Amino acid sequence: MEKYRIFFVYRIKNLNYIHVHGMNMENKKLFTVLISSPNDQVDVSKHHEQLPTELLSVIEGESSRINAGLYDLAHWEPYTYS
Repeated sequence: MEKYRIFFVYRIKNLNYIHVHGMNMENKKLFTVLISSPNDQVDVSKHHEQLPTELLSVIEGESSRINAGLYDLAHWEPYTYS
């Protein structure tokens, strides 16, 4: 299992950024990372100094799925227990 897991992202299209939400699976701490996404494509090259390399590699590895919208919060369907 990887150290970091991405749960969901949401986009701020006017600003060309996405928020990536996930968890550090080793110490069970949640994280939120603001990532540049010009033209709605993930660009981690501007964030290489601030973020752990393991997290960057997970985001880069999942970038095609993020770009395709598979992690978008807007794709989640609400479900109520009633």
